[in-house]
Amino acid sequence: MLEPEVLVLDEPVSALDVSIQSSVLNLLIDLQERMQLAYLFISHDLSVVRHVADDVTVMYLGRAVETGPKDMIFDNPQHPYTKALLSATPRADPEASKERIKLQGELPSPLAVPPGCAFAPRCWKAQDKCRAARPLLDGATQKSACFFPEGDGKPSAEAPAG
Repeated sequence: MLEPEVLVLDEPVSALDVSIQSSVLNLLIDLQERMQLAYLFISHDLSVVRHVADDVTVMYLGRAVETGPKDMIFDNPQHPYTKALLSATPRADPEASKERIKLQGELPSPLAVPPGCAFAPRCWKAQDKCRAARPLLDGATQKSACFFPEGDGKPSAEAPAG
């Protein structure tokens, strides 16, 4: 317990003001380097995630929709949900133009996740295949659970039926 290899941190700075957040995050980074710790860092604050993480997994209704190195996820999101999520994140540069993606429809209940891709009811790219089959996380370094990811256009594999 005194020398952990992994720490799970669930919203560790969410209730703190920005100056205290910065101090705590810098302490966590310092401890990570000195003690060779791995963190499972759970947060809704994408600026905090970008500051702390090496790799990122984006989840929607309890399912991973995209995973990969932080810079790839933030600079070139492949899944439509990741793209929408990042479009809603404030940027420090007021001159940077950014199109905000406004999602349509209601958020489905996590207790009744739709069949196929859970994001399909709100996705502007969804087709019949998306509503029928669940795409698997697919890709080399950056993986996206989308039949029609941004970028290379290579369709994702689908989960077996049943």
